[in-house]
Amino acid sequence: LIVKDSDYIEMIFIKHFANFMDHGIIQIDDEENPTESNLFSTNGKRWKAVRCRLSPIFSTGKLKLMFESMKGCGEELIKQLDKGEKEDVELKDIISCFAMDTIGSCAFGIDSGSLSKPDCEFRQMGKQVFKMDISTFIKLTILMHAPRLAKFLNLTFSKPKILKYFSGIIKDTMKYRRENGYLRNDILQLLMQLQLKGYVEMHSRDAATDDYFDMDITTLCTEKFELSDDQITGHAISFLTGGFDTTAMSILFTLYELSRNPKIQEKVREEILKEVEHAGSMSYNAIKDMHYLERCVKETLRIYPPAQMLGRICTNKYTFPNEITIEPGQSVLIPVMAVHNDPKYFPEPEVFRPERFDPGNTIPACAYLPFGNGPRMCIAMRFAMLEIKYCIATLLRNYTISIGPKSKLPIKISTTHIATTPKDIYFNIENLK
Repeated sequence: LIVKDSDYIEMIFIKHFANFMDHGIIQIDDEENPTESNLFSTNGKRWKAVRCRLSPIFSTGKLKLMFESMKGCGEELIKQLDKGEKEDVELKDIISCFAMDTIGSCAFGIDSGSLSKPDCEFRQMGKQVFKMDISTFIKLTILMHAPRLAKFLNLTFSKPKILKYFSGIIKDTMKYRRENGYLRNDILQLLMQLQLKGYVEMHSRDAATDDYFDMDITTLCTEKFELSDDQITGHAISFLTGGFDTTAMSILFTLYELSRNPKIQEKVREEILKEVEHAGSMSYNAIKDMHYLERCVKETLRIYPPAQMLGRICTNKYTFPNEITIEPGQSVLIPVMAVHNDPKYFPEPEVFRPERFDPGNTIPACAYLPFGNGPRMCIAMRFAMLEIKYCIATLLRNYTISIGPKSKLPIKISTTHIATTPKDIYFNIENLK
């Protein structure tokens, strides 16, 4: 069943969530494949137990601590750009390296060195995660449309070589920290704390920004909860692999739209310089207060959503207001790109218009879905937005960016990647005077 109406999507994602609790794209057996365990593929009571305990990992307090690691990656990005060419630069690789270094540092405390050494093994392994070849396409098709056959064949989403590589890094890092009493402000440390204590400590709570974690599921934290090293590895890998390619491409698409709209780019730059001057540095609070930049990012994610399709599985028999009944086990698919381009919700959807997201403009709750919505929305949404905004702010604070003549316009989307990825975009970079 394909659903494009925002009211019906809201019933599925939020109002009647209990009837559509499980993800419908890929389902992994948590016990048989613990290193594949993650929030995206986990369902039922296990998902409830894990979700409410992982939420504090991305609270405001934790994000502020991770931001310090992120800043080092931004400084290295500028260093590498200053050394390179300034005309017809294909920024896709260097932005991907920035995202790889950022998630490596913020997730595991690892200096992957992708920016300084783009051919390093960490980077090359990461590039393979979302690459679509014929074998990956066949495997994904079976996982999505024939879960029983997938279970019989013991198919999993990850590629064995990549899973083995990142599992080794994570387990070696955990072993070192336990043996040496080493502590660090990153996602892996918080997962280890969760395993040891059964919860993630929150020393403070920002009522204005941390509310989206509640989603009426925190009362379900009474479910029995245990976390093995393999399951920690699975969650850590999902944060790693889900956190660099989609984020990097969102940064690239934002740069593309700002390059096509130089007046908007200049308005964003003025805000960046103003907020940095007001805060005294490129701080977490300065990034948080860049509201026009955030609207530009949101508009970019509307036009180029990271995932073009979202899915749910019906868990209880349900009848929609139009009297269509769906049975348990049936899939519901939401075509995000189609919803985002519906003029009923976004007039002139082909136009890049950040003002759509001004405070006075009302957008239906489930007409905008770059991170999903409801209790199963992307748990790392705020981390991703912070990283995208920080990278754009760092670049526009240093450069004017325009479309390079080698670019092939209008933009085309690659068919060899799982995440929405642009083809043949080149930029000219000019240092600010």
